Amino acid sequence: MNPIIFILLCFAALGLLDKMLNNRLGLASSFDRGIITMGDFMMSVGGFYCIAIAFLNGHANLFENKEMIISSLLAPDLGGYSIIESMTHVDNILIFCGVLLTSTLGCLISFQLPIFLNELDKDDLNHYLKGIIYGILGLLPVLIVAGIVLQIPNFIVSFLPVIIICAILIGLFFISFQTLIVVLTLFSKLVQILGYIFFFLVCLTFFFNMNFTNATLINDALRIVFQMSIIVCGSLVFCEIILRKFSSQIERIGQILNIDKYSVMGIILSFGTSIAMLPLFGKMNRKGKILNAVFSLSGAFVFGGQLGFIASVNPNSVTWFVVVKLVAGMLGLLIANLWEKKTGNCI
Repeated sequence: MNPIIFILLCFAALGLLDKMLNNRLGLASSFDRGIITMGDFMMSVGGFYCIAIAFLNGHANLFENKEMIISSLLAPDLGGYSIIESMTHVDNILIFCGVLLTSTLGCLISFQLPIFLNELDKDDLNHYLKGIIYGILGLLPVLIVAGIVLQIPNFIVSFLPVIIICAILIGLFFISFQTLIVVLTLFSKLVQILGYIFFFLVCLTFFFNMNFTNATLINDALRIVFQMSIIVCGSLVFCEIILRKFSSQIERIGQILNIDKYSVMGIILSFGTSIAMLPLFGKMNRKGKILNAVFSLSGAFVFGGQLGFIASVNPNSVTWFVVVKLVAGMLGLLIANLWEKKTGNCI
């Protein structure tokens, strides 16, 4: 088990113990807030996971030689790696598509966006989307360099659809941020509606044995949602304890970075999972929200459950996974700071 996940599970157990002790330690409320997320996670992730993977597995011939597209849509541990592995026997393509692309853009599309777009209010959503664009600006050059170094055949041609989509988003960001917000907001609504429809189809399959998905995928989705919720429980308990015991030290770090203590905790937690920082997002200052969103695109999960998954299925790619995600995350943070200062926003 990944050490970070194990630590968060220990804190979740502490919160549960305090719940048994009638909140004697003041941690039970944090544990309860984590458990409440389970329903939202099931609505956001469960439907997409069950329906999307069932469709892709049943129509693999439609996506022949489309590894780049598939890996941009699914996280590695949400079926992305397994599908890419079944589509190619070239190690370098498997590393780039099945590991690097799925753990960044794929994770954003299939995992983070459905959850964050459903959970954040309008003001927070604007900061989050702005951070995502900065994150893309940091990610693209790192992926291009990685693809060239890995000597992917016809790399630029294969990667072109991803570049075009990202270029459109980046272009809208520089030309008209309000237009970008409208486009991404409409996309978020579409994702949300599709999530509800997919969840309904999962329910039909579960109760009436219809063939929209299968029992194995439903069980996998329930397991994933349960794990996510327990991790959030642990992260909230962890934050509560750390903020009580080390508040002054965290505030000192925040002063250096010009962000508040909740923003510092959010970035720290994102190394394990970006979902853990979601409950803190509304408490962050403007700069903290943007920087946490920037880092969540690439840097999140780098030492969390994704690392454990990648290490178990493709240990030779672990170095690529860690280096690319960290470099892209840090580059995104640098770009965000430089651009905001240049435009006078002073995040």
